Amino acid sequence: MLARRQFLQGLAVATGALPLSATSAFSSNTANPSPNSGKALTPQILEDALVGSSYLGCGGGGSLSEARELIAADLASGLQFKSIDVDTLKDTDRVACPYALASLAPISGEMETRLNTIPNKIEMPVLNAFRLLEQHIGQTFAGVILGEIGPLSMAEGLSIAARLGVPALDADTVGRATPEINQHSVRVAGYPLTPAAGVTMFGDEIILQSLQDPSREEDIFRTLSVISRLVGVADAPITGAQAKEKGTLVTGSFSLATAIGKAARTAKSKGQNPIEAARIAGGGYKLFSGYVKDFTWEDKDGFLVGTLTLSGTDTFNGQTMLLDYKNEHLVAQLNGKVIATCPDLITVVDEATAEGVNNPDFKKDQAVTVLGFKCDPLWRTAEGLSVFAPRYFGYDVDYIPIEERLT
Repeated sequence: MLARRQFLQGLAVATGALPLSATSAFSSNTANPSPNSGKALTPQILEDALVGSSYLGCGGGGSLSEARELIAADLASGLQFKSIDVDTLKDTDRVACPYALASLAPISGEMETRLNTIPNKIEMPVLNAFRLLEQHIGQTFAGVILGEIGPLSMAEGLSIAARLGVPALDADTVGRATPEINQHSVRVAGYPLTPAAGVTMFGDEIILQSLQDPSREEDIFRTLSVISRLVGVADAPITGAQAKEKGTLVTGSFSLATAIGKAARTAKSKGQNPIEAARIAGGGYKLFSGYVKDFTWEDKDGFLVGTLTLSGTDTFNGQTMLLDYKNEHLVAQLNGKVIATCPDLITVVDEATAEGVNNPDFKKDQAVTVLGFKCDPLWRTAEGLSVFAPRYFGYDVDYIPIEERLT
């Protein structure tokens, strides 16, 4: 797995050896969080949400199969999953976003030797970071903000909430998966992501009190991950009142993923087209259908960067689509003409499974459909486009809403 916003330490996820007694031990008399109520998430709801998130993940957000394994292991361990609507938070509540930054950047032999001699004291740095931020602020958090909507990212956020004994919000900070921390709704809304807490696998604890420039958080914590392999982070400790303000979070994103997954499942059971049903449920657009002709990818500065070339079939016979991605798909060209760009969603769906394809898990001659969805309105503001337009990622293309490009 190349650089992405992870939420659990990779080895622990793979083995299922995660502690179940991770509920925050900190409590404060300064403010009482909302009761741990909310909607119980059944195994079927969770499965639908995971499938739906593969459509909204835009090729990123981690593996769907790994996400299923994680949720299955959590359910078998007796963990209970709940979600709450943002508008049920009390104004005085606080919520925060936990995640991890893992580095695959090469390190020197000397540093490797030094790291190997330090015992791994922390099984779950992300949970420790969440607790550390609670202690620093002096208030127990009422819920977990999902970092992004992508299969493993979302599953990990849900798993963390279950281990902490708090509900996950039916909201996230993007409404899709995205390459960088800078594409963060709380930041776009004008609220600081600090104070933020970081905990390494070796027990180092760091409080990032403030930043001169919000983009520095990505630089600081990713640099820390390079010398520590992984750092657990908790940031954006916003109040309930701030969370409920329009544009602070992408609300209803978990419900949207669930609706898309349910639509695909229901259509499949009736012998109907599940991809078309998912498209309709998400209010999306069909951009292309064809097969994988060629693809490239490389690890560039810790990001998965590449292209995907598709040859058309059916109504797209004789046509070609080129997709550019940096972890997630960012630009789609049909016969050399740009027809969709970030921050709108571009996703490649496997026609055999009706599930989103994770980059770069393509296969030559794989039959696929390409869908597009509108991004959340907050990304179409000047503030949102400043960190999520094509030009932000180096493309010489202006952002035009997908519905306008297609007309």
